[in-house]
Amino acid sequence: MSLFSEHIHIGIDFDNTIVTYDNLFHKYALGLGLISSGVAKNKQVIRDTIRMLSDGNDKWTELQGLVYGTHMDEAEIFEGVRNFLDKCREMSAKVSVISHKTIYPALGPRVNLREAARKWIEANGFYSEFGLSENDIVFEETLAGKLSRISERGCTYFIDDLPEVLLHPDFPSNVAGILYAKNTGKEIPGNLLHFENWDEIREYFFG
Repeated sequence: MSLFSEHIHIGIDFDNTIVTYDNLFHKYALGLGLISSGVAKNKQVIRDTIRMLSDGNDKWTELQGLVYGTHMDEAEIFEGVRNFLDKCREMSAKVSVISHKTIYPALGPRVNLREAARKWIEANGFYSEFGLSENDIVFEETLAGKLSRISERGCTYFIDDLPEVLLHPDFPSNVAGILYAKNTGKEIPGNLLHFENWDEIREYFFG
């Protein structure tokens, strides 16, 4: 069974949905002496560990700037994303990447985070292999802007790693929200369609 139709338009979040930063956060947090080697290679665990330090919130914010900016080229694509996007191209399914991403970090080196992300996107074949154009990639300054853009773009589905985005009162009512989240032991809201990997998402859309 397949959900595919010529009218399908799949919107996808960027950070922690297409891109995984777990290894990168661990590498640079360890290098800066913010964590011990025994801390799990998991962004949320690393964040929670650093925030317990003196001035931990600022240290975490600065680390985010390094990972999302200076070292963005080292970030990894989630397993299964390439196969999913390849199938979208094969089936002529419209895809938009819509992300809430500021231009510069709040603290640390003044690196253009959007420019770093676009370079990563190009280097990972989103244009050359999967047929997306630069216009298919949208970064918004605020969550409100992101939600508005999802509607404006005419998405029929939107995939995100954050339940609070998909359950937001302003999330477009005519868009089906899909939560991409590995099993962390946290309870998933019962009214959300939830998948733990990209192969399941590909199967859902294309059978």
